Amino acid sequence: MYRVFLVDDEPFIIEGLKALIPWEDLNLYVVGTAYNGKDALKHLEQSPCDLVITDIKMPEMNGLELIKSLKTKNTTSKFIVLSGFQEFGYVKEGLALGIENYLLKPINENELISTLKNTVEKLNKSSVEEEAYYVLRDNSVWRWLNRDIDSREWHERLELYQLRFEKGNMAVIIIQLEGNEALASGDLFSLRSEIEKQLNSVCILNPEGELNVLLTYDLVDERNQKVDTIKEILTQEEKIIHYFIYIGSTVSTLTELYKSLSSAKKLTPFRLLYSESSVIADGNTCEYNVKAMETNEGIQQLVKLVISKQRSEAIGWVKIKFDEFRQQHTLVSPQGVQSFAIEAMMTIQNNVRQNHQSELADSVKEILSIKSLSELEQLLISYLETTLSHIEQQSEQGSPIIQSVLHYIQEHYHEEQSLKTLSQKFHVNSIYLGQLFQKETGFIFSDYINQIRINRAKELLINTHFKAGEIGKQVGYSDSTYFYKQFKKSIGVTPKEFRTMIRKKVMK
Repeated sequence: MYRVFLVDDEPFIIEGLKALIPWEDLNLYVVGTAYNGKDALKHLEQSPCDLVITDIKMPEMNGLELIKSLKTKNTTSKFIVLSGFQEFGYVKEGLALGIENYLLKPINENELISTLKNTVEKLNKSSVEEEAYYVLRDNSVWRWLNRDIDSREWHERLELYQLRFEKGNMAVIIIQLEGNEALASGDLFSLRSEIEKQLNSVCILNPEGELNVLLTYDLVDERNQKVDTIKEILTQEEKIIHYFIYIGSTVSTLTELYKSLSSAKKLTPFRLLYSESSVIADGNTCEYNVKAMETNEGIQQLVKLVISKQRSEAIGWVKIKFDEFRQQHTLVSPQGVQSFAIEAMMTIQNNVRQNHQSELADSVKEILSIKSLSELEQLLISYLETTLSHIEQQSEQGSPIIQSVLHYIQEHYHEEQSLKTLSQKFHVNSIYLGQLFQKETGFIFSDYINQIRINRAKELLINTHFKAGEIGKQVGYSDSTYFYKQFKKSIGVTPKEFRTMIRKKVMK
């Protein structure tokens, strides 16, 4: 939609225009008003509009003087003049200034709407032509920044688009924008034009939808002042919620600009560690640590909290860790924080939720695409919440893990068995497996496996002629002495005494 500014020293005229005209239907919206030319000029110098509708006779500065002043600043705005006087001198001067129409008060609604429609058509045509020009120009600059155009063609394009670069230091600035709604191409076009106008620097819209400013300056202080100007321009755009500005390295020639773009691109992942609407330069990130931000022992502490179903403590642990990241954002790397989140999820998954690997893969993809620390923190907390709910549900319904373990023990009791080997077999934490096993079976794992083996040993003692020591080995005891000890502890007699006792009963 095109922006309209209303100027009249009679407030009821302004209010009448706002209420009378179906602005949105005409692809227009009123962004501001003023009651004299001087105030209007001050506002429009800061925030240019596409269409200005102004009265002529006003205090301090009349409408024609306002138009003249704006024209000297190379404005592209269109103008419609309202007047209570049909004086040929005013009409002649207005036409010389290129106004769209000169309308007499009281205003004829149909005539004004017709004029507005014609003006919008002109704006559409002008916008399309201008946008096409800038698309071609931006493409040439982007190719130069990416070393995809030779020197001869580049200088031809410089001449064609009348691009001029001041001598001195140069840097590429990347601007990423986040809006409360999708920013239309017209919004980006206006921002680009305003940046070029105020900084006297080339600003392009790159294929990724980012703005790239080719900044020229002598000293770093001048560069920083220009960056502050960019921030002011972005802040004034109502549709922008926040932004990130990345300052590439300083170079001294156009030929080296690709190096500045490359260094600016390397800074973009660091938005993960910075608050919204931040400026990120090379010096802010030089001390970061590329290693993961937490040791395996630290993550195991989190796993224990999850396994023991300490919900608030586990979530609190994550919040404390992310607060540390925020406090140390100049000492950590985005890759390190992402590695921490992935490692935490994978460790929890392998210890608790081994049947949900596809879910983990999706979470890892999401981690790598997230662009803010708060979003990453919330993702990890949501994952913990889901995992804890999963554990609690298993406790109530019976765990499929334990059913699988019990079935495996029945088939492989004669092999070496321990919580450690089973946890590796079923990809689950050994501590968690032991707790879950005891909760669901009522047995400590070692007592349960001994009971299975002793019962099988009893069957073999009754039905075979194998020696007791050999039977012990068949049911999983490599040490005969330990087998005898466990058998007597469970049955109350030795294996030999048990066999003798059973045979005597059979003989009777």
